[in-house]
Amino acid sequence: MNLEPLERFALPEVIRHGLKRRGIHGFTPPQAEALRKGLLKGKNIVVSTPTASGKTLIAELALVSTALNNGIGIYATPLKALANEKYEEFRFWERYGVSIGITTGDYDEPGENLGKYGIIVATYERLDSILRHRPSWLNRVKTIVIDELHSINDPERGPIVELIATRALFMGLQIIGLSATVGNPHHLAKWLNAELVYSEWRPVKLIEGYYDRHRNEIVFEDGRVEPVEHDLLTHIALRAMNENYQVLIFKQARRQAEQSAAKLAPIVERFLEPQERKELQNLISELKSQSSSRIEYESLAPLIQRGVAFHHAGLSSIARKVVEKGFRERLIKIVVATPTLAAGINMPARRVVVYTRRFESSQWTRISIAEYKQMAGRAGRPQYDPYGEAIIADAPTPQVALHYIRGVPENVESKLWNERALRIHVLSTIVSGYANRLKELIDFFSKTLGAQNARIILAQHRILSTIRHLQEMEMIYQEGEEYLATPLGEAVSKLYVDPLTANIIIRGLRNRSKASELYYLTLIALTPDFERVRIHRYSQLYDEAVELANIGEIPLPEDIDERISTQQWLRGYKIARILYEWINEVEEDTIVERYGIGLGDLSNIVDTATWLTHAAARICSICGLEQHARALTTLSIRIEKGVREDAVDLARVKGIGRVRARILINAGIRTVHDLVKTPKARLISLPYFGEKVVEEILRSAKEILNGTR
Repeated sequence: MNLEPLERFALPEVIRHGLKRRGIHGFTPPQAEALRKGLLKGKNIVVSTPTASGKTLIAELALVSTALNNGIGIYATPLKALANEKYEEFRFWERYGVSIGITTGDYDEPGENLGKYGIIVATYERLDSILRHRPSWLNRVKTIVIDELHSINDPERGPIVELIATRALFMGLQIIGLSATVGNPHHLAKWLNAELVYSEWRPVKLIEGYYDRHRNEIVFEDGRVEPVEHDLLTHIALRAMNENYQVLIFKQARRQAEQSAAKLAPIVERFLEPQERKELQNLISELKSQSSSRIEYESLAPLIQRGVAFHHAGLSSIARKVVEKGFRERLIKIVVATPTLAAGINMPARRVVVYTRRFESSQWTRISIAEYKQMAGRAGRPQYDPYGEAIIADAPTPQVALHYIRGVPENVESKLWNERALRIHVLSTIVSGYANRLKELIDFFSKTLGAQNARIILAQHRILSTIRHLQEMEMIYQEGEEYLATPLGEAVSKLYVDPLTANIIIRGLRNRSKASELYYLTLIALTPDFERVRIHRYSQLYDEAVELANIGEIPLPEDIDERISTQQWLRGYKIARILYEWINEVEEDTIVERYGIGLGDLSNIVDTATWLTHAAARICSICGLEQHARALTTLSIRIEKGVREDAVDLARVKGIGRVRARILINAGIRTVHDLVKTPKARLISLPYFGEKVVEEILRSAKEILNGTR
């Protein structure tokens, strides 16, 4: 591997010692270039290099250097799983006195306690909320790292990333942007006033190819041709097993991923060694002990037992972690995944097979070059493979395949100038005090990527239109030349919800003295903040929804926002039905089967509804709708814990979930007071209550009663 020795660079002694302790004695070409271009001197850097080329270490060097100089460095990433992964990596530096923190939720929490850390790992959304709250330690932040900088292209998340970078520019912070798939890195570097580190260097050579179905062979760019004797996936599996390497297969739909994994399992099983079978059984035991779902266990366990697994967002986080662990330990030989796995999780393989067609918006489309490159970049494991291979499986012609292989990722473009993004971010800019006058707002937004394309006149028009809309919703008011947030507007921004979400909640409840659980749940599910949640197959609920709407059990779309379509309304009603069963303690597996969703989907729905119901309670309180505020506060707890109303008090205790709460209630133990008064021996005798569990529960219960928690 072509590395430059550490001794060539002026590094702080702590960093030099730490790197050597980790077995790092040299820098890759991109790392060396970043150092020479001022990485440790506060220069902004955009790094556009392939997967596994060492981008994370570039960020790490800047963050550790910042922390050693009594500043705070923040690492922003799109996913909680990625944040957890980076947090564990960075904790290495704790032995050198660098404190590491992580924050991925609690959007309305100012985050004052985070000021004690030298490095903070955060999701994009959490960092955005911190920048809105402006905690007292914010002036100590010197460096912000934006991982997966190409996420600016994402219609939902992109404006958040763009505004994080814009605020960092506004505050004069060092910005480190990282991406493997950017078509216009020079443009992004210019916007961020950054040095560009652009390289095609990889630690493991990538050879790309495609399956020619007419000639039944795989054609590689290096001139090799590999005959395919069976169908493609059978051939891929047999070749991998005979040559002892792992494979990642990217399908574009969950069902396809599951079906392909089932097909390959009998093939892979024949090649497993006795010791591997034993260790796979241990992995299955781990899944069984941690997962609460029989369905998930029964679908995954028989595959894992045979050295194969599927991986997609419908799985619980527990199941995904088990699959990832098994693959990293080289026990699971083939994983068939949807593209969510390509979003930065560290799971490389010798061969990566990519299917490029997906069904979207009622038609078949092809993925972008950037998406293909993101998946192909997973091919080749440093220290294990002499090279990596990426194979396009479903190109109809060689020309289509070569379009992906030889093509350049699409340009990253701003998604800021849509109505939803602007109302969220104009309000947050006013609330957080970055700009309050029209001229200041225009100046602030002129620093965004979207304003770099000579569209500032259009931007001015849209900012003015957004201001008028926010005034109509009573989020802001004008005093002289200044725009100031109302108490409602300030709360909405700091609660991290779309102003339209708040407006829908207010309109849906303002003229009602009371509402049913189903009404509240449907109302919450109809807000734009719930649109990111994946849900399908709801048209069959039409008659049932109309009947309930006619008797006032659920809201009609025209009563809350005339822009809500019938399909959106039915989608919201289906989400409400799922949540209604969840808070009435219907088993997870029953909900999953009944509504055709995955455990991961259920978790996402519950998390989103918990946050939005909590926000709705605060909004109602500000607007004088106290009865609704109280009902929504209780409902938020019930959604978070998945319990009926009589279990809310017990569910406050750490270690008591929906199952244990119901066991206690059935045993006549209904409150935290009852729990503390119950003899320890009796609690231990209950199902799912061992001695250690009881000790933890009682400790937590006493803290609640003493007011120390």
